[in-house]
Amino acid sequence: MKKILYLAVICFLFSNCNQKGNYEAIFSNPDQYAQTVGRLTQVITHDIFSPPVASRIYAYSSIAGYEVIASQSKEYKPLSAKLEGLKVAPSNKPINKEFSALLAFMYVGKELTFSKDSTQKIIDNIVQLAKDKGMPDELLVNSQEFAGSVSKAVLDWSKKDNYKQTRSAVKYTVTNKEGRWVPTPPAYMPAVEPNWKKIRTVLIDSASQFLPKPPSDFSKEKDSEFYKLANEVYETGKNLSDEQKAIADFWDCNGFKVNVSGHVMFATKAMTPGGHWMGITGIVCQAQNADFDKTVFSYLGVSIAVMDAFIACWNTKFTYDLVRPETYINMYMDNQWKPYLQTPPFPEYTSGHSIISSASAMVLTKIFGDNTPFVDNTERAWGWPDRKYENVKQAANEAALSRLYGGIHYREAMEEGMIEGEKIGELVFSKLK
Repeated sequence: MKKILYLAVICFLFSNCNQKGNYEAIFSNPDQYAQTVGRLTQVITHDIFSPPVASRIYAYSSIAGYEVIASQSKEYKPLSAKLEGLKVAPSNKPINKEFSALLAFMYVGKELTFSKDSTQKIIDNIVQLAKDKGMPDELLVNSQEFAGSVSKAVLDWSKKDNYKQTRSAVKYTVTNKEGRWVPTPPAYMPAVEPNWKKIRTVLIDSASQFLPKPPSDFSKEKDSEFYKLANEVYETGKNLSDEQKAIADFWDCNGFKVNVSGHVMFATKAMTPGGHWMGITGIVCQAQNADFDKTVFSYLGVSIAVMDAFIACWNTKFTYDLVRPETYINMYMDNQWKPYLQTPPFPEYTSGHSIISSASAMVLTKIFGDNTPFVDNTERAWGWPDRKYENVKQAANEAALSRLYGGIHYREAMEEGMIEGEKIGELVFSKLK
């Protein structure tokens, strides 16, 4: 009888302890952070932000989440010590850092997106989970307050990056000069974010720090280097294999694709290239068994690399203002030719996919090494099957090559974009270490 009573007491105490600490186990799981990033991606996709603007949302949200973790860590140092003008005061009260990091990430995400009801629901669900899992009221309130103070500091800092000024800046003017960019079918949209090069960078020194060499000189002569580049796009597009089409589709990431059916024109939404790499970051972190702090750090590195890479890329694009393959081929080679993918509405050189993919892959490689096999399932929602990669660099190389298969970039733009992206990724990581 005594033995039974003893066991009953032990079970009671164990169940109480387990219930009391349940919130700690729930929030220390890095999947919570990855899922929250994924939910913000859904909002960004719904709100149809352009790839550069989406990168800004990811970066500032990730900085807020990281600053909470860094304030409680011996291994990770606050960015506020490195970024001029960012001032985050540490908490003088006990907090649950993981819960607070999730909230800080979403508080910033809410302010930088349009769908406030959707983002508030994500926040409410995080708070309700903490309550349901037994987080003490005082700890919950302290964590909320600290998340609020960190997000406010990050948002105040974000307002000084020239974003507001670029909303009303002078728009791009099409020159109609030979070799220069002009709007492309089917919607002939104006250039997206022509002033993005004026946005303040996060960790690279300036938008032109790694400015690539100029593209090959424009020429209509068949023996010229430029004609050969265009001809490669033309011939590749006419002879695509099923695998090449699958690669192009998987990496399309066109956030606003215009579709034409008869006399009807309508748009469909998709994840941005930055969103794709944020998804890959979560997959790699899980595959590498990264803990919560390392997962937050990985998202931070990738998001900053992507934002800085977009600023650098847009600087290059609007510096050289190069004509797209579709325009060149239709004018000088074959007026009936169409690219496999829809041409994005901005100049050609360099490739945005190439630069942000190589920058992201460099950061992830620096964190986890070269041995990072993973299955990319980020495109399931758009009907594309999963793809397997031996490491993140292989994925980045394929992302770049997809632009040739899609018929929207010359090889030169991909190769130079990857070189610049690697330099940006390496610099970002070195400054974060």
